[in-house]
Amino acid sequence: NGADSWEETLTKQQKEDLITQINLCDGIILQGGKDSLKYETFIAKYAFDNNIPTIGFCAGQNNMVRAVGGTTKRVADTSKHKQMDAEIAHNIFIDKNSKFYNIVKCQTMAVNSRHNKTIDNPTNNYKVVAVCDDGYPDVLEAPDKKFNFAIRFHPESLYKKYKQHNAIIKAFINACKK
Repeated sequence: NGADSWEETLTKQQKEDLITQINLCDGIILQGGKDSLKYETFIAKYAFDNNIPTIGFCAGQNNMVRAVGGTTKRVADTSKHKQMDAEIAHNIFIDKNSKFYNIVKCQTMAVNSRHNKTIDNPTNNYKVVAVCDDGYPDVLEAPDKKFNFAIRFHPESLYKKYKQHNAIIKAFINACKK
């Protein structure tokens, strides 16, 4: 089915070092990137299990889902999803009965897109609360956690210009203060 899986490869010492560092933090941002799978998935699992406020962007979303047993797959047509230079790529449609809606206060939101993977199976740990028009999950939330959002797009690139993106960043900061 083309799903990508993840296998734990960190040493015991690397895990202990990461846990020491995580425990110094009030919250975790998973930004993803080429080599993020090596360590971010472990960090996401630890943060999930310990209810540490966590937000993941792009590959960070993938790593959060993999951490709890979910899988990812390649996007069938990347033409509107891997738009590295576009400020806005497409809209997402948000479930009005979600924590995410309570943050952004809208049902449709313009987002950027710089990816070629999507969530294949989010598992029961995450609820899909926003999708793009072709049905790919753009936002997932862990309903039983105080603040745990796996986000496909990059609000950190748009927060200065768009109030909904700024609201996401502010909500994360506020969750970390509690």
